[in-house]
Amino acid sequence: MSKKLPKKAICKWDRSTLENALPLLAEQIVDATLVCRKCGRAASDKRLLCKPVKLKPLLPIRDETTP
Repeated sequence: MSKKLPKKAICKWDRSTLENALPLLAEQIVDATLVCRKCGRAASDKRLLCKPVKLKPLLPIRDETTP
């Protein structure tokens, strides 16, 4: 049986839910494409964030020649 993330926003999780879902949450953070504009959490699934916005438009354009 595979574990699934809770369906509510991360900021609504209680402490035990957070502790049990931490490995699954880590997968969301590695592949994060969204950030919550309210609490700053990051995830790749918008249902986990209370006010999700796409992360890519918020990042500055990087010049590959500049370190």
